[in-house]
Amino acid sequence: MSFTAEQPPLTVRRRLLLQVPGYEPLSAEAHHRRLVRTLGRTAAAWGLAATTEPAETQADDGPVLAFRARLAGPNWATEAEIRILAWNDLMVRDLSASLPHLAARGSAVLLGLLRDGTLARYRGAHWRYLLFVALPVAILLGSLLGGVASGLLVGGWGGLLLGPAVTLALLHAGDRWLHLRHLLADWVFASDLASGARPELDARIACFAQEIIAARRRRDVEEVVLVGHSLGMVLLTEALAAALAQDPAPPRPGPRLALVGLGSSVLKIALMPQARRLRDAVARVAAAPHLAWLEYTSRRDLVCFHRADPVAALGLPGRGPRIERIHPRAMLDHASWCRVRRSMLRAHRVYVTGCGRRYFYDWGLIACGPGAIGLDPFPDRLIGPDGTLAGPTMEQAA
Repeated sequence: MSFTAEQPPLTVRRRLLLQVPGYEPLSAEAHHRRLVRTLGRTAAAWGLAATTEPAETQADDGPVLAFRARLAGPNWATEAEIRILAWNDLMVRDLSASLPHLAARGSAVLLGLLRDGTLARYRGAHWRYLLFVALPVAILLGSLLGGVASGLLVGGWGGLLLGPAVTLALLHAGDRWLHLRHLLADWVFASDLASGARPELDARIACFAQEIIAARRRRDVEEVVLVGHSLGMVLLTEALAAALAQDPAPPRPGPRLALVGLGSSVLKIALMPQARRLRDAVARVAAAPHLAWLEYTSRRDLVCFHRADPVAALGLPGRGPRIERIHPRAMLDHASWCRVRRSMLRAHRVYVTGCGRRYFYDWGLIACGPGAIGLDPFPDRLIGPDGTLAGPTMEQAA
């Protein structure tokens, strides 16, 4: 696509970005440091200049960490206010439970998914997601069978003592090397979220909804971008739906609104029978006018529903997201790609850890790039080899 003075790219000079991280027990400060590194990688890959300011938490903001960032090329500059909507304290509480407790609760949740038909719905939406479901089951069963086999092999009182010891050793090995505790806590949390069993989580979603309401009423930004990674997209979807219900018609003119899902886990929850509130939220978002909605997925990422439209999969009316597929091998240097392909969790985090090469998807340019999300071409067609915009800026067109 080429641009003329009559059809300039809709460059954004000032953006407000609200980010809800996924189920990863990192503090908001750690997510801030990660995004600063990402902006540095973006600047290096695209020939840009990046500057960031220190992050600060204001007393009235609650679980929100805010900072400013700027990316600039030879003929453009975009400033972004980035607000990280944190909920890591809830994850830390989950992960502090003992491994036997999580194994018992997680096993009950996974068995319930089989019993109520959720696993069959997962298969219908994207069969590869069942591989993610199977991983903790395989670790638990393998540990149990390893212990039983060891006990039978030794026999007698020695076998009775050795069997449980081997099972515990295998469980702890699975925890250390395959993140068993994280996997089990994730499923326990998912079940509680679907059933609305955590009042403190409802309060956090309500807090996020107020952030969205305030963002949509801003007059000093041209675009508001809501970004949810993994399970964070579930919280963000419910928060956006609540904001749309509470404040359906903010004063106009106002900033553009865009919703971006990165490796979204919305269907993980919404396909559970008890998740009626989330399905209602997806329906409200699907019916929202003037909303740019994008979802990025990767075939390498077993923790997302690759290429699945959540609106269509749930049989809801309205318009689903524009779905884009990313390929980590094309966006990373060789060493980084080797690390990603060996780890399921690294592959799921690749959306937010930055690129080492120019690619149509770049987290740093979503946060602080010149393109209007969902309207302008992707960065590989918008930004030239020297970091210059491929078409005239809005200022130049005027």
